[in-house]
Amino acid sequence: MQPRMNAKPQPGSILCRPWPTGAGAIALVVVNVLMFMYARALGVFPQISMWGASFYSHLGLKTASPFPPYPVKPVLLDMHSMIDVGIIAGALVAALLTAEWKIRREDWRGVLVGLAGGLLMGFGTVIMPPCNMGGFWVATMALSLSGPLSALGLLLGAYLGGKILRYEMACAVGPVDFRFAERGQPVEIRPAVWQRWAGIILLVGIGIAFLLYRHAGLDKVAGLFLFGVAFGVIVQRSRFCFVAAFRDLTVSRDGRVMKWTLLSIALGVIPFALLKAHGYQPMHMVFPMGWHNIAGGLVFGIGMTIAGGCGMGILARSGEGYVRSWVAIFGGMLSAGLWTHIYGHPVGEGWLYGKPLFLPKVLGWYGSVGFVFAFLLLFYVAIRFVEKIKDETGKRRQDRGEILSSRPAGVDVPVS
Repeated sequence: MQPRMNAKPQPGSILCRPWPTGAGAIALVVVNVLMFMYARALGVFPQISMWGASFYSHLGLKTASPFPPYPVKPVLLDMHSMIDVGIIAGALVAALLTAEWKIRREDWRGVLVGLAGGLLMGFGTVIMPPCNMGGFWVATMALSLSGPLSALGLLLGAYLGGKILRYEMACAVGPVDFRFAERGQPVEIRPAVWQRWAGIILLVGIGIAFLLYRHAGLDKVAGLFLFGVAFGVIVQRSRFCFVAAFRDLTVSRDGRVMKWTLLSIALGVIPFALLKAHGYQPMHMVFPMGWHNIAGGLVFGIGMTIAGGCGMGILARSGEGYVRSWVAIFGGMLSAGLWTHIYGHPVGEGWLYGKPLFLPKVLGWYGSVGFVFAFLLLFYVAIRFVEKIKDETGKRRQDRGEILSSRPAGVDVPVS
C-alpha cells in the first residue's frame, strides 16, 4: 500500500492514527467471523463478475452471472454486492476523515497495467475459484481443501507478478541519471479541512442508507453493507494487504505480513469449525478442488500483484482515489463477466472443475482442524526458511563489502 499523505495525524484519535499490521489482520478475521454468523463470509470478486455480466447484458449481450449464487440483479439491491460497495465507502470515509483522500492519476502505461491486472484477476477468480479472499483466506478457515491448493498458485503468481513489476520499474528508472538530479525541497503537506467535513457527511449518509434499507425490509442488504464499511475502514487504516503478504514473501523474502495472515486464519478456523459442527452452513465457502485451484491462483496472483491490490485491495484503493484500481475493477468485470460465453458453463460445472472437498467428511472435525493447523505450521516453517536465506545472503554481502572497503589500494582480494 502507498504511504499516507498527512504526516501529522491527530494524536488522540484511533481513526487518525495508523493501525499496526497485526491489529488489521485480527480485526479482519473478527469482522469476518461475525459476518459469517450474520449471513455469510467474506468474498468480493464473484460480485464483481456479476457486475460484468450485468454490464454485458445492458449492452445487449444477454449474459448469465458466472457464479450461480450471485444472479444478475441491481447492485444496490444485491446483498452480496453491498459488501463491495461498503468496502469502497468505508475506505473513502476513513481517507476523508484523516485528510488522506486524493485522486492518484496514472499515465497510459499505468492504466494499461491496471487493466491487464484486472483482466487477469477476473479470469483467475472464475478458474480458481473465487478470489484470494474467498478462495484461500476464508476457504482455509471454512475447512475446504481448495484453500491450501489455491495458496500454491497465488505464491507462484505473486512471484511472477513481482518480476514483471521489477522489469517495469527498471524501464522507468533506467534512463534517469540521478547524478544530475536536482535536490528537492521538503514540502509540508497540510491536511485539507474540507475532507474531514466531507467524511462526516458521508458517514451520516451511510447511517441514513442503513436506516432506509431497514425501513424497506432489506435487513441483509443493510447489514452486509455495514460489514463492508467496516472492512474498508480496517484495510485503509491498517494498510493490511494480502498482495503484500504474497509478493513480499516471494520477491523480497519478507514474511512479516504473511505471518499475520496465517495467524488470522488460525484464529478464524476454530469459530468456523464450531459453527459448522453444530450444523450452521456446513458447506459455506467450500469450493471445487483440483488442479484449477493452482492454475487460477497463478493467474490471479499475477493480476493482483501488477494491479496493486487483490479484490478487496482494489475496492479499498478505489475509495482512496487510485485510478489504477478503478481500471482494475473494470478489467475484472470485463473478463469474469464474460466467462459463461467463453467456457459455456457457470463456475463449478463442466470439465474444468473438480468436486468440493469438505475436510470434516474425510478427516472428521478434530482431524480437519488439525490438518489446517499443520498446513499453517508448515507454511510458517517455510517462511522462516526463506527469511533465513535472506538474512544469510545479506550478511555475506555485508561481509564482502567490508572486505572490499578495507583492502589496501592495488591489492586484489578474491571474493566468491
